[in-house]
Amino acid sequence: MEDFLSCKDLFYLIEMKGINPDPAKSTQWKKINRKTIGQIRQWIDHSVFHHVARETDAYALWKKLEDLYQAKTARNKALLMRRLVNMKLKSGSSVAEHTSQFQSLVNQLSCVEMSLGDEMQSLLLLSSLPDSWETLVVTLSNSAPNGKLIMSVVKDALFNEEARKDMSTDETHAIVMENRGRSQGKQQRNSREKWQSRGKSRGRSSNGRKPS
Repeated sequence: MEDFLSCKDLFYLIEMKGINPDPAKSTQWKKINRKTIGQIRQWIDHSVFHHVARETDAYALWKKLEDLYQAKTARNKALLMRRLVNMKLKSGSSVAEHTSQFQSLVNQLSCVEMSLGDEMQSLLLLSSLPDSWETLVVTLSNSAPNGKLIMSVVKDALFNEEARKDMSTDETHAIVMENRGRSQGKQQRNSREKWQSRGKSRGRSSNGRKPS
């Protein structure tokens, strides 16, 4: 968030601790303050929004968020770590969404001075995959250089596997539709042949009757 505000030329308001250095430009300061609040709120999680919803000072809002997100307590670390360990790739979710949520938790842990090494992140990400991804997990584990997984390699493998699964699903769907079309065509041909056979049978029966 700090980088985002810096790119918008708004973080200096936080650096000034909310104190306007030029009272003559109070109107401009208020506009910048309001704009900064709006930008910060876009990044606030819904679970904590109600704690800061009434805050009208950007610096005060920033400090409250620091207290909420960066509290260096064992409880906060435990909760974040528990969420990370229990995180699972949900059915219907994309790899991009999953890895983004994963990285968000890793970043939050870093904010409370609990950094996870590249190998640990790789192991946790692989452990978050469902059983249907077991082949990939085994392959990556067996091919890891010096027995150490690399996060960038794991992420690339996940995206490639997702693409492969999507392609396989599309091919399976195409085969099913093709077989269904063949089956329907066969049923239609059988139906026509059946009616044609009945028509011929009726014709022979009619021709074979003696006039009364």
